[in-house]
Amino acid sequence: MEPLGSYIRHRPRTAAALAFGSITMAVTHFAWVPDARMNGMAPALTIAAGVAHALAGAITGRRLVDGTRTRTSLQAGLVGAGTSLLAVALFSPAFVVILRATDVHPSNALSYLVLTVLTGVFSFLGVGWALLLISVGVGWGLYRVAAPQSPA
Repeated sequence: MEPLGSYIRHRPRTAAALAFGSITMAVTHFAWVPDARMNGMAPALTIAAGVAHALAGAITGRRLVDGTRTRTSLQAGLVGAGTSLLAVALFSPAFVVILRATDVHPSNALSYLVLTVLTGVFSFLGVGWALLLISVGVGWGLYRVAAPQSPA
């Protein structure tokens, strides 16, 4: 386990991006009804959610393993939750662009803003709450693996 902890400490952004992104993609993929997993927009939305969480993980990864800013497992879980919320903030504008490309035409700039906010709120209510709970676990796990072990 020590080689993995060393990797996380030396490359926290990469490790967090891989952990948050891959776990989010897997959970999102299996959250779909089996017949819908590989049909229509489901694969694109699964990948978009994973990429948003990977980007958010890359942003928060350094803080997650920084012992001066994240001192406890609870704080690491909160950083994981913040990572998930940041991912929703990154995902929503991208999803609005997809909606625009698929023939949804808001009438003005304020409509885009409102649509982005509503997309964020309803994506959180749809599956984001579960991804938030999973991200808490991912943050906790990364912290526990990367934290230096006390000698027994």
